[in-house]
Amino acid sequence: MLNHQITVGDLHDAELAAIKIQATTTTRTFDVFDMHCAACATLIEDKLRHFQGVLCARVHYSTQRARVSFNPAIVSEERLLSAIDDLGYSASAESARSRADAVKHQRRRHIWQFGLATLCAMQVMMLTLPRFLAGTEMEPELGPLLDWAALVLLLPVVLVCARSFYRGAMREIRMQRPGMDMAIVLGIVSAFAGSVWHLVAGTGALYFDSVAMFVALLLGVRWLAWEQRERNQAAIQRAASSATTAVVMRFRGDHRDQNMQAVAVSTVQPGDRLWIRTGEAIPVDCVLESGNAFCDEALLTGESAQVRHAAGEALIAGAINCGGAITVRAVATIGESTERRLLSLADESTKPETLALADVVARYFMPTLLAVASLTFFVMLPGGVAIALERAIAVLIISCPCALALAAPTAQARTFAGLLSRGIVLRRVAVLDCLERADCFLLDKTGTLTTPNLVGLTGLRADFTQTQARNLIAILESSANHPLSSALRADASPEPRDLNVQDLRWTPGQGVCGIVNGTEYHLGRAEFVNTISKLPKAESDGEYLWLADHSGPICAIEVGETLRPGAIELVAKLKRRGMVEILSGDHEHKTKRIAALLGVHATTGAPTPEKKALRVESLQQAGHTVVMIGDGVNDSVGFAGADVAIAVRSATDATRASADIVCTSDQLSTISECIDYAERARRVMKSNFAWAIAYNVIAIPFAVAGFINPLVASIGMAASSAVVMLNVMRLDVSTA
Repeated sequence: MLNHQITVGDLHDAELAAIKIQATTTTRTFDVFDMHCAACATLIEDKLRHFQGVLCARVHYSTQRARVSFNPAIVSEERLLSAIDDLGYSASAESARSRADAVKHQRRRHIWQFGLATLCAMQVMMLTLPRFLAGTEMEPELGPLLDWAALVLLLPVVLVCARSFYRGAMREIRMQRPGMDMAIVLGIVSAFAGSVWHLVAGTGALYFDSVAMFVALLLGVRWLAWEQRERNQAAIQRAASSATTAVVMRFRGDHRDQNMQAVAVSTVQPGDRLWIRTGEAIPVDCVLESGNAFCDEALLTGESAQVRHAAGEALIAGAINCGGAITVRAVATIGESTERRLLSLADESTKPETLALADVVARYFMPTLLAVASLTFFVMLPGGVAIALERAIAVLIISCPCALALAAPTAQARTFAGLLSRGIVLRRVAVLDCLERADCFLLDKTGTLTTPNLVGLTGLRADFTQTQARNLIAILESSANHPLSSALRADASPEPRDLNVQDLRWTPGQGVCGIVNGTEYHLGRAEFVNTISKLPKAESDGEYLWLADHSGPICAIEVGETLRPGAIELVAKLKRRGMVEILSGDHEHKTKRIAALLGVHATTGAPTPEKKALRVESLQQAGHTVVMIGDGVNDSVGFAGADVAIAVRSATDATRASADIVCTSDQLSTISECIDYAERARRVMKSNFAWAIAYNVIAIPFAVAGFINPLVASIGMAASSAVVMLNVMRLDVSTA
């Protein structure tokens, strides 16, 4: 077993404090329904954060979910759910059944509300049309009859169908954050009240048709946006169900060394015991069995500090094991675990820009809109109350910021789902802009562009057989996470292993060492092996890997490599976009040989992780936007500095955790597809913002000048939101 563990004494005081807090907190995910825009997420988030005992609350409009970390001894889960309900939203603890029931209920409600509002709006239009056609020639007793009939048909729309808008406006008033619902309600109430007053007084214009059409079209747009979110969720769930090709070490009984075997994660069932190496991700939701574990859960919680778990505690799929190897017992299947992890990624990828836009709309746009409408009313008042009211209502309706608020989150959620269906997990939506501007691509070689393989063992020492050496190599490499270590492990003999293994340690980019049956062995580069047994100068200059103990070298390991399918095509496509360079930790002449096959001229052989990072920095200082593509732990330093970091499917779990984009497909072509899709997504987002802003800038002056009446304004407002949604749907989710 692996004895190398991180002890609590090695931690700083701040980390100890974080561990103590974590030990008394729990993190739960809730499904939150009835959110209509990113500002709704902000309202709920602010409410939850005010509770004593809540450490972190993140609410996501795109996925309609809230993730809350809290101390159950101070505040209960039921109290948090009740607080969300008090705001007018419905919430429930995350479960497939409860969500399915809620989705079915919401779909029926959307259909019913939109259907009733549309039916009433059509009838109101039929009653209003004769008034427009006949004008003053209509018989005096017929006109009021049609107007009162229109009012009766409008009442279900205003009192029943529009209730969600009233609840939203009341929430915004209580939270003192004016938003879209307040703008909508102001338009509905002012137009309805003004029309009723004119009807009773017998003078002035009536806007019954405008109100009915405004509500019906707005409900239709919200239904369209809701259906789009559910399709994105379905795409994530489909991807989760297909993400079953990973491999994990499973064993039966209490003796790991004799019973451990590599199996597909898709075959893991609750109750199975798994062995998780250093740097690997927890593949499924499970319970820790062996000692303590130190996990990086930033992928799931957003917190960078490592979290200490004791035996018996739950570990969530996607957390990275940062301590020694651990034994866990699975409590869920890969489908259940991966879906939760991908939904978390969807939450985090679309969070920052969405909330930034919501804040802009809430803090600046709404007060400006109200000021413009009020100013319009008072300026037009000398011309008559009817004219002033009509123009103010038109301004309120036509400038409703629905399209502006939908422009970013709908496109971001669609982009996440579209890339996911292509085998790409987008961790930060902000990198799409950098990916579109990228003009320099740095690629790792081994595992990214090539597949390593064991050619053979040479110079075998007399006291070792080929089988013994190969099994010893496989055991030592069991602690490493690298494509080459996988090739070396695959060459082991299938004979049972009854070896006593202790203190396995992996130094990325150098080699592995450990104690087997009381003897210390080193396996790796010549300079790494020289620390235990000096190699002859001529041999240490070669390109072999070495296995040695204190008695001297045991054998030399000749390693070969072949180009991965699609490597030539990928490099050719990247070269059309900018400069391509290979950064490899392998020997320089090996790197140059592969570079020649790929038609790449600028290469750097055998750089350290720090040198890779310096190369990234130097290119950025020269004005380049750098994309780094890799798979190994030695790429993580460069990943941190690159504008965009892409981890290929063979990447270690620790590398995936530091990447901006993660490939779940084994096809290298998905990387170029990702770049193409990112360009399309950015064009859609830019056109959405351009349309939403241009619409308001152009439409408001026309409404102020009287060229647009409330009916036309309601149609224009809904049409602008529909244009945004239809534009987003140009980003196809399925790969066809």
